[in-house]
Amino acid sequence: MTGRPATTDLVVIGAGTAGLPAAIEAARHGLRVTVIEKADRIGGTLWRSWGQLSAGGTSLQRSKGIRDSPDLHFDDVMRISKNTADPVLVRLAVSHAPATIEWLMESGFDMDPEAPAVLHFHEPYLLARTYWGRNAGRSVLDVLAPAFEEATAGSVTLELNTELVELLASAPGRVDGLTVRRPDGTLHDIEARVVILTSGGYAGNPELFPRFTAGSPLAGPGSPGADGSGLLAAVAAGGRVRGQERFLPTYGGVLKSGSSWETVHLDDYPALTPQARQPWEIHVNARGERFVAEDAPSVDLRENALLEQPELKFWVVYDATIRREAPALFPTWSETELDDAFAGHPSFAMADDLRTLAQAAGLDADGLARTVAAYNEAVASGRDEFGRTHLPAPIAEPPFHAVLNHGSTLKSPAGLAVDGELRVLGPDGPFENLWAAGEVLGGSTLSGKSFVSGMSVTPALGFGRMLGRRAAGADTDPGSM
Repeated sequence: MTGRPATTDLVVIGAGTAGLPAAIEAARHGLRVTVIEKADRIGGTLWRSWGQLSAGGTSLQRSKGIRDSPDLHFDDVMRISKNTADPVLVRLAVSHAPATIEWLMESGFDMDPEAPAVLHFHEPYLLARTYWGRNAGRSVLDVLAPAFEEATAGSVTLELNTELVELLASAPGRVDGLTVRRPDGTLHDIEARVVILTSGGYAGNPELFPRFTAGSPLAGPGSPGADGSGLLAAVAAGGRVRGQERFLPTYGGVLKSGSSWETVHLDDYPALTPQARQPWEIHVNARGERFVAEDAPSVDLRENALLEQPELKFWVVYDATIRREAPALFPTWSETELDDAFAGHPSFAMADDLRTLAQAAGLDADGLARTVAAYNEAVASGRDEFGRTHLPAPIAEPPFHAVLNHGSTLKSPAGLAVDGELRVLGPDGPFENLWAAGEVLGGSTLSGKSFVSGMSVTPALGFGRMLGRRAAGADTDPGSM
Protein backbone atom coordinates (compact mmCIF):
# COMPACT_ATOMS: atom_id res chain seq x y z
CA MET A 1 0.00 0.00 0.00
CA THR A 2 1.31 3.43 -0.97
CA GLY A 3 0.66 6.67 0.94
CA ARG A 4 -2.23 7.76 3.12
CA PRO A 5 -5.82 7.02 1.99
CA ALA A 6 -7.40 9.57 -0.30
CA THR A 7 -10.81 10.83 0.77
CA THR A 8 -13.80 11.83 -1.32
CA ASP A 9 -17.57 12.12 -1.03
CA LEU A 10 -18.37 9.56 -3.70
CA VAL A 11 -16.53 6.89 -5.64
CA VAL A 12 -18.08 5.67 -8.88
CA ILE A 13 -16.59 2.40 -10.10
CA GLY A 14 -16.90 2.30 -13.88
CA ALA A 15 -17.08 5.16 -16.39
CA GLY A 16 -19.77 3.72 -18.62
CA THR A 17 -23.50 4.03 -19.28
CA ALA A 18 -24.48 4.26 -15.60
CA GLY A 19 -21.27 5.58 -14.07
CA LEU A 20 -20.91 8.70 -16.21
CA PRO A 21 -24.38 10.13 -15.47
CA ALA A 22 -23.95 9.26 -11.78
CA ALA A 23 -20.75 11.25 -11.61
CA ILE A 24 -22.18 14.13 -13.65
CA GLU A 25 -25.24 14.52 -11.44
CA ALA A 26 -23.28 14.19 -8.19
CA ALA A 27 -20.80 16.83 -9.30
CA ARG A 28 -23.56 19.18 -10.40
CA HIS A 29 -24.90 18.98 -6.86
CA GLY A 30 -21.61 19.81 -5.22
CA LEU A 31 -20.00 16.48 -4.37
CA ARG A 32 -16.35 15.59 -4.74
CA VAL A 33 -16.34 12.53 -6.97
CA THR A 34 -13.66 10.00 -7.91
CA VAL A 35 -14.35 7.79 -10.92
CA ILE A 36 -12.38 4.55 -11.26
CA GLU A 37 -12.16 3.00 -14.73
CA LYS A 38 -10.02 -0.02 -15.60
CA ALA A 39 -9.99 0.76 -19.33
CA ASP A 40 -7.95 3.48 -20.99
CA ARG A 41 -11.01 5.52 -21.98
CA ILE A 42 -14.50 6.28 -20.77
CA GLY A 43 -17.64 4.87 -22.38
CA GLY A 44 -17.72 1.20 -21.45
CA THR A 45 -20.04 -0.83 -23.67
CA LEU A 46 -21.32 2.28 -25.47
CA TRP A 47 -18.42 1.81 -27.89
CA ARG A 48 -19.91 -1.55 -28.95
CA SER A 49 -23.61 -1.34 -28.11
CA TRP A 50 -26.46 -0.52 -30.47
CA GLY A 51 -27.57 1.82 -27.70
CA GLN A 52 -31.27 1.00 -27.95
CA LEU A 53 -33.46 2.95 -25.52
CA SER A 54 -37.09 2.61 -24.49
CA ALA A 55 -39.62 4.79 -22.72
CA GLY A 56 -43.37 5.22 -22.64
CA GLY A 57 -44.97 8.66 -22.63
CA THR A 58 -42.34 10.89 -24.27
CA SER A 59 -42.82 14.12 -26.17
CA LEU A 60 -41.43 12.44 -29.28
CA GLN A 61 -44.12 9.77 -29.11
CA ARG A 62 -46.81 12.39 -28.63
CA SER A 63 -45.53 14.33 -31.63
CA LYS A 64 -46.06 11.20 -33.73
CA GLY A 65 -49.51 10.42 -32.34
CA ILE A 66 -48.37 7.49 -30.17
CA ARG A 67 -50.33 7.27 -26.93
CA ASP A 68 -48.11 5.58 -24.36
CA SER A 69 -47.28 5.74 -20.66
CA PRO A 70 -44.93 4.23 -18.06
CA ASP A 71 -47.78 1.95 -16.97
CA LEU A 72 -48.18 0.53 -20.47
CA HIS A 73 -44.41 0.18 -20.73
CA PHE A 74 -44.37 -1.74 -17.44
CA ASP A 75 -47.12 -4.08 -18.60
CA ASP A 76 -45.29 -4.79 -21.85
CA VAL A 77 -41.99 -5.55 -20.11
CA MET A 78 -43.70 -7.99 -17.79
CA ARG A 79 -45.57 -9.59 -20.72
CA ILE A 80 -42.42 -10.09 -22.78
CA SER A 81 -40.46 -11.40 -19.79
CA LYS A 82 -43.35 -13.69 -18.79
CA ASN A 83 -43.22 -12.03 -15.35
CA THR A 84 -39.63 -13.15 -14.77
CA ALA A 85 -38.28 -9.59 -14.53
CA ASP A 86 -38.13 -7.88 -11.12
CA PRO A 87 -41.40 -5.89 -10.97
CA VAL A 88 -40.13 -3.40 -8.38
CA LEU A 89 -37.09 -2.42 -10.42
CA VAL A 90 -38.97 -2.52 -13.71
CA ARG A 91 -41.48 -0.06 -12.23
CA LEU A 92 -38.62 2.16 -11.07
CA ALA A 93 -36.95 1.98 -14.48
CA VAL A 94 -40.01 2.79 -16.58
CA SER A 95 -40.95 5.68 -14.28
CA HIS A 96 -37.55 7.31 -14.92
CA ALA A 97 -37.37 6.40 -18.62
CA PRO A 98 -39.36 9.31 -20.14
CA ALA A 99 -37.31 11.90 -18.25
CA THR A 100 -34.15 10.13 -19.41
CA ILE A 101 -35.19 10.40 -23.07
CA GLU A 102 -36.16 14.06 -22.64
CA TRP A 103 -32.81 14.79 -20.96
CA LEU A 104 -30.91 13.15 -23.82
CA MET A 105 -32.84 15.10 -26.43
CA GLU A 106 -32.43 18.39 -24.57
CA SER A 107 -28.70 17.62 -24.44
CA GLY A 108 -28.41 17.29 -28.22
CA PHE A 109 -28.88 13.54 -28.67
CA ASP A 110 -28.73 12.61 -32.37
CA MET A 111 -32.00 10.69 -32.48
CA ASP A 112 -32.58 8.55 -35.55
CA PRO A 113 -35.55 10.00 -37.45
CA GLU A 114 -37.14 6.53 -37.66
CA ALA A 115 -37.43 6.39 -33.85
CA PRO A 116 -39.48 5.46 -31.95
CA ALA A 117 -40.39 2.19 -33.64
CA VAL A 118 -41.32 -1.42 -33.00
CA LEU A 119 -38.18 -3.51 -33.57
CA HIS A 120 -37.97 -7.28 -33.94
CA PHE A 121 -34.39 -8.21 -33.06
CA HIS A 122 -35.90 -8.87 -29.61
CA GLU A 123 -39.47 -9.88 -28.83
CA PRO A 124 -41.34 -6.72 -29.87
CA TYR A 125 -43.27 -4.21 -27.82
CA LEU A 126 -46.93 -3.65 -28.65
CA LEU A 127 -46.24 0.04 -29.24
CA ALA A 128 -43.44 2.02 -30.86
CA ARG A 129 -41.28 2.86 -27.84
CA THR A 130 -37.76 1.88 -28.89
CA TYR A 131 -35.38 4.77 -29.66
CA TRP A 132 -31.81 4.87 -30.90
CA GLY A 133 -29.22 7.34 -32.11
CA ARG A 134 -27.88 7.51 -35.63
CA ASN A 135 -24.47 6.47 -34.34
CA ALA A 136 -25.71 3.65 -32.09
CA GLY A 137 -24.20 3.64 -28.59
CA ARG A 138 -21.79 6.40 -29.51
CA SER A 139 -24.71 8.78 -29.88
CA VAL A 140 -25.32 8.32 -26.16
CA LEU A 141 -21.63 8.79 -25.44
CA ASP A 142 -21.66 11.97 -27.52
CA VAL A 143 -24.05 13.41 -24.93
CA LEU A 144 -22.30 12.04 -21.85
CA ALA A 145 -18.68 12.75 -22.75
CA PRO A 146 -18.84 16.57 -22.96
CA ALA A 147 -20.83 16.82 -19.73
CA PHE A 148 -18.37 14.50 -17.99
CA GLU A 149 -15.40 16.43 -19.34
CA GLU A 150 -16.90 19.60 -17.91
CA ALA A 151 -17.34 17.85 -14.55
CA THR A 152 -13.72 16.66 -14.51
CA ALA A 153 -12.64 20.27 -14.87
CA GLY A 154 -14.30 20.87 -11.50
CA SER A 155 -14.95 18.38 -8.73
CA VAL A 156 -14.57 15.02 -10.52
CA THR A 157 -11.31 13.08 -10.60
CA LEU A 158 -11.00 10.38 -13.26
CA GLU A 159 -8.53 7.53 -12.80
CA LEU A 160 -8.12 5.48 -15.98
CA ASN A 161 -6.31 2.14 -16.23
CA THR A 162 -7.13 1.70 -12.55
CA GLU A 163 -8.47 -1.58 -11.23
CA LEU A 164 -10.78 -2.20 -8.30
CA VAL A 165 -9.05 -4.68 -5.98
CA GLU A 166 -11.28 -4.76 -2.93
CA LEU A 167 -14.21 -3.04 -1.26
CA LEU A 168 -13.29 -2.11 2.31
CA ALA A 169 -15.87 -2.87 4.99
CA SER A 170 -15.21 -2.51 8.71
CA ALA A 171 -18.81 -3.29 9.75
CA PRO A 172 -21.66 -5.34 8.26
CA GLY A 173 -23.80 -3.42 5.82
CA ARG A 174 -21.40 -0.55 5.22
CA VAL A 175 -18.33 0.07 3.09
CA ASP A 176 -15.61 2.54 4.06
CA GLY A 177 -14.06 2.80 0.62
CA LEU A 178 -11.98 0.63 -1.65
CA THR A 179 -8.52 -0.46 -2.65
CA VAL A 180 -7.41 0.14 -6.23
CA ARG A 181 -4.41 -0.82 -8.30
CA ARG A 182 -3.12 2.13 -10.31
CA PRO A 183 -1.32 1.88 -13.68
CA ASP A 184 2.12 1.63 -12.04
CA GLY A 185 0.96 -1.44 -10.11
CA THR A 186 0.81 0.21 -6.70
CA LEU A 187 -2.16 -0.28 -4.38
CA HIS A 188 -4.01 2.70 -2.92
CA ASP A 189 -6.95 3.07 -0.55
CA ILE A 190 -9.72 5.58 -1.20
CA GLU A 191 -12.10 6.46 1.62
CA ALA A 192 -15.61 7.48 0.57
CA ARG A 193 -18.95 8.29 2.11
CA VAL A 194 -20.78 6.48 -0.72
CA VAL A 195 -19.69 3.94 -3.35
CA ILE A 196 -21.70 3.42 -6.54
CA LEU A 197 -20.82 0.25 -8.41
CA THR A 198 -21.36 0.60 -12.17
CA SER A 199 -18.58 -1.71 -13.28
CA GLY A 200 -20.51 -3.64 -15.93
CA GLY A 201 -21.01 -7.36 -16.28
CA TYR A 202 -19.01 -10.46 -17.06
CA ALA A 203 -19.93 -11.08 -20.70
CA GLY A 204 -16.29 -10.68 -21.70
CA ASN A 205 -14.97 -13.36 -19.34
CA PRO A 206 -15.34 -16.90 -20.76
CA GLU A 207 -13.96 -18.48 -17.57
CA LEU A 208 -16.31 -16.65 -15.20
CA PHE A 209 -19.41 -16.78 -17.40
CA PRO A 210 -20.35 -20.45 -16.72
CA ARG A 211 -19.99 -19.87 -12.97
CA PHE A 212 -22.70 -17.24 -12.92
CA THR A 213 -24.81 -18.62 -15.76
CA ALA A 214 -25.60 -22.18 -14.71
CA GLY A 215 -22.73 -23.66 -16.72
CA SER A 216 -23.68 -22.17 -20.09
CA PRO A 217 -20.78 -21.38 -22.44
CA LEU A 218 -19.96 -17.82 -23.45
CA ALA A 219 -20.13 -16.60 -27.02
CA GLY A 220 -20.64 -12.94 -27.79
CA PRO A 221 -19.17 -9.58 -28.75
CA GLY A 222 -18.47 -8.56 -25.15
CA SER A 223 -15.49 -6.40 -24.36
CA PRO A 224 -12.61 -8.17 -22.58
CA GLY A 225 -13.01 -5.38 -20.02
CA ALA A 226 -16.39 -6.86 -19.05
CA ASP A 227 -14.59 -9.29 -16.75
CA GLY A 228 -16.92 -9.26 -13.73
CA SER A 229 -14.30 -7.78 -11.39
CA GLY A 230 -16.77 -5.39 -9.79
CA LEU A 231 -19.28 -8.16 -9.26
CA LEU A 232 -16.64 -10.36 -7.65
CA ALA A 233 -15.51 -7.54 -5.35
CA ALA A 234 -19.07 -6.98 -4.18
CA VAL A 235 -19.56 -10.70 -3.58
CA ALA A 236 -16.35 -10.82 -1.55
CA ALA A 237 -17.73 -7.97 0.57
CA GLY A 238 -20.95 -9.91 1.22
CA GLY A 239 -23.14 -8.95 -1.74
CA ARG A 240 -25.58 -11.50 -3.14
CA VAL A 241 -25.98 -12.58 -6.77
CA ARG A 242 -29.25 -13.42 -8.48
CA GLY A 243 -30.48 -14.33 -11.94
CA GLN A 244 -28.13 -17.23 -12.67
CA GLU A 245 -31.02 -19.40 -13.82
CA ARG A 246 -32.56 -16.80 -16.16
CA PHE A 247 -30.17 -17.14 -19.09
CA LEU A 248 -31.51 -17.01 -22.62
CA PRO A 249 -29.16 -16.93 -25.63
CA THR A 250 -29.44 -14.47 -28.46
CA TYR A 251 -30.35 -16.38 -31.61
CA GLY A 252 -27.14 -16.57 -33.59
CA GLY A 253 -23.71 -15.12 -33.87
CA VAL A 254 -20.53 -16.18 -35.69
CA LEU A 255 -17.22 -16.40 -33.88
CA LYS A 256 -14.23 -14.37 -34.95
CA SER A 257 -11.68 -16.53 -36.67
CA GLY A 258 -9.20 -17.75 -34.08
CA SER A 259 -11.41 -17.06 -31.04
CA SER A 260 -13.14 -19.68 -28.94
CA TRP A 261 -15.80 -17.26 -27.61
CA GLU A 262 -15.72 -13.75 -29.15
CA THR A 263 -18.14 -13.17 -32.00
CA VAL A 264 -17.99 -10.73 -34.84
CA HIS A 265 -19.60 -7.32 -34.24
CA LEU A 266 -23.39 -7.30 -33.92
CA ASP A 267 -23.66 -5.47 -37.23
CA ASP A 268 -21.93 -8.40 -38.92
CA TYR A 269 -24.19 -11.14 -37.53
CA PRO A 270 -26.15 -13.14 -40.11
CA ALA A 271 -29.63 -11.79 -40.87
CA LEU A 272 -31.82 -14.28 -39.01
CA THR A 273 -34.75 -12.02 -38.09
CA PRO A 274 -37.72 -13.04 -40.29
CA GLN A 275 -39.34 -9.60 -40.09
CA ALA A 276 -36.24 -8.15 -41.76
CA ARG A 277 -35.31 -11.06 -44.04
CA GLN A 278 -37.33 -14.22 -44.58
CA PRO A 279 -35.14 -17.34 -44.32
CA TRP A 280 -34.26 -19.37 -47.37
CA GLU A 281 -31.90 -21.61 -45.40
CA ILE A 282 -32.53 -24.27 -42.76
CA HIS A 283 -31.07 -24.31 -39.24
CA VAL A 284 -29.81 -27.62 -37.87
CA ASN A 285 -28.18 -28.81 -34.65
CA ALA A 286 -25.13 -31.06 -34.30
CA ARG A 287 -27.29 -34.09 -35.15
CA GLY A 288 -28.08 -32.47 -38.49
CA GLU A 289 -31.70 -31.99 -37.43
CA ARG A 290 -33.91 -28.95 -37.62
CA PHE A 291 -35.31 -27.81 -34.26
CA VAL A 292 -37.55 -24.82 -35.00
CA ALA A 293 -39.46 -23.09 -37.76
CA GLU A 294 -36.82 -20.75 -39.09
CA ASP A 295 -39.46 -18.16 -39.99
CA ALA A 296 -41.21 -18.23 -36.61
CA PRO A 297 -42.12 -14.60 -35.93
CA SER A 298 -41.39 -14.96 -32.20
CA VAL A 299 -37.69 -14.60 -31.49
CA ASP A 300 -38.45 -15.75 -27.95
CA LEU A 301 -39.66 -19.06 -29.36
CA ARG A 302 -36.52 -19.47 -31.46
CA GLU A 303 -34.23 -18.53 -28.55
CA ASN A 304 -35.88 -21.02 -26.22
CA ALA A 305 -35.62 -23.72 -28.87
CA LEU A 306 -31.90 -22.96 -29.20
CA LEU A 307 -31.51 -23.21 -25.44
CA GLU A 308 -32.29 -26.93 -25.75
CA GLN A 309 -29.62 -27.63 -28.39
CA PRO A 310 -26.22 -29.18 -27.56
CA GLU A 311 -23.64 -26.50 -26.69
CA LEU A 312 -26.09 -23.81 -27.90
CA LYS A 313 -24.86 -24.38 -31.46
CA PHE A 314 -26.66 -24.47 -34.78
CA TRP A 315 -25.64 -24.44 -38.43
CA VAL A 316 -27.26 -22.42 -41.20
CA VAL A 317 -27.35 -24.73 -44.22
CA TYR A 318 -28.06 -23.70 -47.82
CA ASP A 319 -27.00 -24.29 -51.41
CA ALA A 320 -25.67 -22.45 -54.46
CA THR A 321 -29.13 -21.39 -55.63
CA ILE A 322 -29.92 -19.77 -52.29
CA ARG A 323 -26.58 -18.01 -52.14
CA ARG A 324 -27.13 -16.66 -55.63
CA GLU A 325 -30.82 -15.72 -55.48
CA ALA A 326 -31.78 -15.04 -51.86
CA PRO A 327 -31.36 -11.70 -50.08
CA ALA A 328 -27.92 -11.60 -48.49
CA LEU A 329 -27.55 -13.76 -45.39
CA PHE A 330 -24.57 -11.59 -44.36
CA PRO A 331 -25.61 -8.11 -45.51
CA THR A 332 -22.43 -6.37 -44.36
CA TRP A 333 -20.03 -8.93 -45.88
CA SER A 334 -18.75 -8.63 -49.43
CA GLU A 335 -18.64 -11.65 -51.71
CA THR A 336 -14.86 -11.63 -51.40
CA GLU A 337 -15.08 -11.68 -47.62
CA LEU A 338 -17.52 -14.59 -47.78
CA ASP A 339 -15.29 -16.48 -50.22
CA ASP A 340 -12.36 -15.97 -47.86
CA ALA A 341 -14.45 -17.20 -44.91
CA PHE A 342 -15.52 -20.37 -46.72
CA ALA A 343 -11.89 -20.93 -47.71
CA GLY A 344 -10.38 -20.60 -44.25
CA HIS A 345 -12.72 -19.66 -41.39
CA PRO A 346 -13.41 -22.65 -39.08
CA SER A 347 -17.11 -21.75 -38.76
CA PHE A 348 -17.70 -21.82 -42.53
CA ALA A 349 -17.86 -25.01 -44.60
CA MET A 350 -18.61 -25.67 -48.28
CA ALA A 351 -18.68 -28.94 -50.24
CA ASP A 352 -20.04 -30.50 -53.41
CA ASP A 353 -22.16 -33.05 -51.54
CA LEU A 354 -24.00 -33.12 -48.21
CA ARG A 355 -21.96 -35.91 -46.64
CA THR A 356 -18.68 -34.07 -47.26
CA LEU A 357 -20.29 -30.86 -46.00
CA ALA A 358 -21.37 -32.60 -42.80
CA GLN A 359 -17.87 -33.95 -42.21
CA ALA A 360 -16.32 -30.54 -42.78
CA ALA A 361 -18.82 -28.79 -40.49
CA GLY A 362 -18.84 -31.40 -37.72
CA LEU A 363 -22.42 -32.52 -38.31
CA ASP A 364 -24.00 -35.96 -38.32
CA ALA A 365 -23.99 -36.86 -42.02
CA ASP A 366 -26.98 -39.22 -42.00
CA GLY A 367 -29.01 -36.77 -39.95
CA LEU A 368 -28.24 -33.90 -42.32
CA ALA A 369 -29.12 -35.97 -45.39
CA ARG A 370 -32.49 -36.98 -43.89
CA THR A 371 -33.22 -33.41 -42.83
CA VAL A 372 -32.47 -31.88 -46.23
CA ALA A 373 -34.57 -34.56 -47.96
CA ALA A 374 -37.50 -33.91 -45.62
CA TYR A 375 -37.19 -30.16 -46.09
CA ASN A 376 -37.11 -30.48 -49.87
CA GLU A 377 -40.30 -32.56 -49.70
CA ALA A 378 -41.87 -29.81 -47.59
CA VAL A 379 -40.93 -27.25 -50.24
CA ALA A 380 -42.55 -29.40 -52.92
CA SER A 381 -45.73 -30.04 -50.91
CA GLY A 382 -45.99 -26.70 -49.11
CA ARG A 383 -46.39 -28.50 -45.78
CA ASP A 384 -43.57 -28.30 -43.21
CA GLU A 385 -43.46 -30.39 -40.04
CA PHE A 386 -42.40 -27.35 -37.96
CA GLY A 387 -45.06 -25.09 -39.44
CA ARG A 388 -42.69 -23.04 -41.54
CA THR A 389 -44.57 -21.16 -44.27
CA HIS A 390 -41.74 -19.48 -46.19
CA LEU A 391 -40.50 -22.31 -48.43
CA PRO A 392 -38.96 -20.58 -51.47
CA ALA A 393 -36.57 -23.22 -52.81
CA PRO A 394 -35.14 -26.68 -52.11
CA ILE A 395 -31.57 -27.20 -51.01
CA ALA A 396 -30.33 -29.11 -54.03
CA GLU A 397 -27.67 -27.34 -56.09
CA PRO A 398 -24.01 -27.82 -55.11
CA PRO A 399 -21.89 -26.47 -53.67
CA PHE A 400 -23.62 -26.76 -50.31
CA HIS A 401 -22.85 -24.33 -47.48
CA ALA A 402 -22.95 -24.51 -43.67
CA VAL A 403 -22.21 -21.69 -41.22
CA LEU A 404 -21.82 -22.46 -37.53
CA ASN A 405 -23.72 -20.09 -35.24
CA HIS A 406 -23.70 -19.89 -31.45
CA GLY A 407 -26.30 -18.83 -28.99
CA SER A 408 -24.61 -15.59 -28.06
CA THR A 409 -24.70 -13.20 -25.13
CA LEU A 410 -25.00 -9.44 -25.42
CA LYS A 411 -25.26 -8.79 -21.70
CA SER A 412 -24.64 -10.73 -18.50
CA PRO A 413 -27.83 -12.38 -17.23
CA ALA A 414 -26.90 -12.58 -13.52
CA GLY A 415 -25.93 -9.69 -11.28
CA LEU A 416 -25.99 -8.16 -7.84
CA ALA A 417 -29.20 -8.33 -5.86
CA VAL A 418 -30.40 -4.86 -4.86
CA ASP A 419 -33.45 -3.47 -3.11
CA GLY A 420 -35.91 -0.96 -4.52
CA GLU A 421 -33.46 1.87 -3.75
CA LEU A 422 -30.62 0.11 -5.62
CA ARG A 423 -28.75 -0.67 -2.41
CA VAL A 424 -26.69 -3.86 -2.72
CA LEU A 425 -28.16 -6.66 -0.63
CA GLY A 426 -25.95 -8.55 1.78
CA PRO A 427 -26.69 -11.49 4.07
CA ASP A 428 -28.43 -9.27 6.65
CA GLY A 429 -30.15 -6.76 4.39
CA PRO A 430 -29.07 -3.80 2.25
CA PHE A 431 -25.72 -2.06 2.47
CA GLU A 432 -26.16 1.44 3.75
CA ASN A 433 -23.83 3.12 1.28
CA LEU A 434 -23.02 0.62 -1.48
CA TRP A 435 -25.32 1.12 -4.43
CA ALA A 436 -25.32 -0.40 -7.92
CA ALA A 437 -26.63 0.36 -11.40
CA GLY A 438 -26.07 -0.80 -14.97
CA GLU A 439 -25.14 -4.28 -16.13
CA VAL A 440 -23.67 -5.22 -12.75
CA LEU A 441 -27.33 -5.70 -11.75
CA GLY A 442 -27.64 -8.43 -14.39
CA GLY A 443 -29.64 -8.24 -17.59
CA SER A 444 -32.29 -10.62 -16.24
CA THR A 445 -33.22 -8.17 -13.48
CA LEU A 446 -35.01 -5.87 -15.91
CA SER A 447 -35.64 -8.25 -18.84
CA GLY A 448 -36.15 -11.55 -17.03
CA LYS A 449 -35.53 -14.70 -19.02
CA SER A 450 -35.95 -12.77 -22.22
CA PHE A 451 -34.60 -9.70 -24.02
CA VAL A 452 -36.65 -6.53 -23.73
CA SER A 453 -35.70 -3.68 -26.02
CA GLY A 454 -34.16 -0.67 -24.30
CA MET A 455 -34.23 -2.19 -20.81
CA SER A 456 -30.45 -2.04 -20.43
CA VAL A 457 -29.24 1.35 -21.65
CA THR A 458 -32.19 3.46 -20.51
CA PRO A 459 -32.30 2.10 -16.94
CA ALA A 460 -28.51 2.42 -16.68
CA LEU A 461 -28.73 6.09 -17.60
CA GLY A 462 -31.77 6.76 -15.43
CA PHE A 463 -30.51 4.83 -12.41
CA GLY A 464 -27.08 6.43 -12.71
CA ARG A 465 -28.58 9.92 -12.69
CA MET A 466 -30.84 9.00 -9.78
CA LEU A 467 -28.01 7.62 -7.65
CA GLY A 468 -25.75 10.58 -8.35
CA ARG A 469 -28.48 12.90 -7.09
CA ARG A 470 -29.26 10.67 -4.14
CA ALA A 471 -25.62 10.70 -3.05
CA ALA A 472 -25.88 14.50 -2.96
CA GLY A 473 -29.16 14.45 -1.05
CA ALA A 474 -31.04 15.91 -4.02
CA ASP A 475 -34.56 15.12 -5.21
CA THR A 476 -34.67 11.87 -7.21
CA ASP A 477 -38.30 12.02 -8.31
CA PRO A 478 -38.44 11.45 -12.10
CA GLY A 479 -40.37 14.66 -12.59
CA SER A 480 -37.55 16.70 -11.05
CA MET A 481 -34.79 15.30 -13.20
